[in-house]
Amino acid sequence: MKKFAILVALAAFCMGAQAQDKLYTVKSGIVTMEMDMMGQPMVQEVYFDDYGAKQVTVSYFGGQKMRMLVIDGKSVMVNDNEKTAMSMPGGMPGGSQEKINFSNLTEKDIKKNKIKELGKETVAGKECTKYSVSVFMMGQVMKQTVWVYKGITLKTSMNTDFGDMGQTATKIVEDVEIPATMFELPEGVKVQEMDMSRMMGGGF
Repeated sequence: MKKFAILVALAAFCMGAQAQDKLYTVKSGIVTMEMDMMGQPMVQEVYFDDYGAKQVTVSYFGGQKMRMLVIDGKSVMVNDNEKTAMSMPGGMPGGSQEKINFSNLTEKDIKKNKIKELGKETVAGKECTKYSVSVFMMGQVMKQTVWVYKGITLKTSMNTDFGDMGQTATKIVEDVEIPATMFELPEGVKVQEMDMSRMMGGGF
């Protein structure tokens, strides 16, 4: 479980899972991603509504399933089977970082993240704009390449101290109805703060 939680956090950071104001020019959708996280295969389904203001990432790995959503500005990992929810500290990937709005890039974003446009490429049948980006993660600046369609990241590639990480969309469905429960905690479940000492040592 510990390893799964770390992989989910890293994968969510790559996708930009923390919701904010309108991130996309598509109202709702489902993006299916396949990725290699430090040599570990993982499948993710990203559900979004209200142009990305609502977003949840469902990760599948080794027979396990976990949802990552945003509650009160914090990223929360939910295990629906075990009825548990853990909030991620701000220093963790996917915890509370400010995400880049590629639908409305500002000069501040471009300078801060050293964003450069690298041309056009097709991912999952969609024409994407390719960018190089510098992101702050785990206390250091790392270079990332992203492929963006209508504000939605469909592919990422990053080299980190943890190893190479990448994800690629295999399917995207636009303008579909997403159940409100996808963005909510299971009934009766309370969010607990993640114990970093257990994450890095004894288990999750």
